[in-house]
Amino acid sequence: MELLNIYTITAFCSTIVVLVTAFYFYAHYKLTYWTRRGIEQLPNPHIIFGHVKDAMLFRTAPGFHMGQLYLSARPEAPYIGFYIFHKPCLLVRDPEVAKQMFVTDFEIFSDRHFSGSEQLDSFGMLNLFGLKNPAWKFLRTKISPVLTKGKLRQMYPLMIETSKPMMEYLENKSTVEKGSDVKKVDVQDLIFRFTIDSISNIALGTKTDSFHNPNTDYTKEIMRLFHGSDRMRALITVFFIPEIVRYGGYMFLFKLKHAKKLFWDGLRARDTAQTAQRGDFIDALVSLKHAEQSPLYKFEGENLMSLAGMFFSGLESSSSAASFTLLELARNSELQNLAREEIKEIIAKYGWTMEAFEKMKFLEQCIYEGVRMYPPATIVDRKAREDYPIPNTDVVLEKGTPVFISLYGMHSNETNFPEPRVFNPDRFADGQKPIAFMGFGIGPRMCVGVKMGLLYTKFIISKILINYEIYQKSESTNDLDKRGTLSIVADGINVFYRPITPQLDENNNVIVK
Repeated sequence: MELLNIYTITAFCSTIVVLVTAFYFYAHYKLTYWTRRGIEQLPNPHIIFGHVKDAMLFRTAPGFHMGQLYLSARPEAPYIGFYIFHKPCLLVRDPEVAKQMFVTDFEIFSDRHFSGSEQLDSFGMLNLFGLKNPAWKFLRTKISPVLTKGKLRQMYPLMIETSKPMMEYLENKSTVEKGSDVKKVDVQDLIFRFTIDSISNIALGTKTDSFHNPNTDYTKEIMRLFHGSDRMRALITVFFIPEIVRYGGYMFLFKLKHAKKLFWDGLRARDTAQTAQRGDFIDALVSLKHAEQSPLYKFEGENLMSLAGMFFSGLESSSSAASFTLLELARNSELQNLAREEIKEIIAKYGWTMEAFEKMKFLEQCIYEGVRMYPPATIVDRKAREDYPIPNTDVVLEKGTPVFISLYGMHSNETNFPEPRVFNPDRFADGQKPIAFMGFGIGPRMCVGVKMGLLYTKFIISKILINYEIYQKSESTNDLDKRGTLSIVADGINVFYRPITPQLDENNNVIVK
């Protein structure tokens, strides 16, 4: 019996040694893919995680981690190989190479990597963010007219209506100490709550007030969407290892029970003429639903809800842009005053109209610079649809190879942007856009809602700055949330604010409300 036990233990140990040895050689082979193909790769990949260990273990924010990979490479390298687990990926470092791939050779790189091998509805895939060609191209032709200036003009009154509870909330907050007019607010939380109400009012067809009614099921659900661990894990899975979704199904994806109910209730009521048209996104979806359909993409069922998901993602990104721009303006009173004076002058002349925001060029520069420093969506990803010979080299990317651009990396490169950690809106003066700036994407798949995003961001910042002076104490750290692929500050963006003297128009009417 003892001999049998010894034999069993020996056999077990031998099996373990063989398996470990086999895994080691397998991993070593997989993690030398780029070297074997003659492409420079980042050193020291982890035997299991490749180069993304800290991101997968939530030690650093995933998007920021990609930026660190970018900056750790040889400065002259136009691109570098790296590994997500054992999957070989290419990180593009040179903006000219990025332009060649994602603009000139767009047809080869027209699909995102994160959409995965199958088209599944993860509230972000069955729309312009995740669809593959040719369905993506068809859908873009249908969605672009929904976001024209004329359509935004119809939605804009809903934005104004939604802002009223936010401004009341700011006005009614308690001061930090007795006898003082200084108050304190987390502008990231403030703007996210405004966004929650904007989503419901513009995209779901239902009015909500997350400032005075913060504990509704819908509000709590969307706050979890913005900040919760489940959604963060879902985003990391979808962005970095989308293949898991194919085998694991929807267990990895974030579910929106209450938002979906609001959406379907609103859509059915509008579709059956139980409620009047409001000029919102629901009206646009009803029109698309009754238009001639294509086998490439049908405006029906979950596809409709997924289209509403574009507003969730788009307004979330705009919220991030507004929050970080206000953060930098709170740190720089001179630039804040310049922005405020521009806002006051233009609002005095044009009122709270869309034309007014089109005139706010310095504020737009500030927003672009905020997006450069803190890109809301931190990576641009594509996947080669076929073997791709990189121009002017002997290198051939294999079909299916994921290609990434790190916006934190590209935007923090001293060559692209001197003194990259300095908030300098003049980088975007006179409408110039440096080739390395990709805050809204690049090529034909860049954000379709840039006009709406800028309007939304300018509106939020203007409402706050025209009424309040903001500043932040020096001890604030504003570290990024380590769980998020999108740019979010872990502990919020806390600023102090005090009311400024109301400005009057030519008829002595207060123009700030």
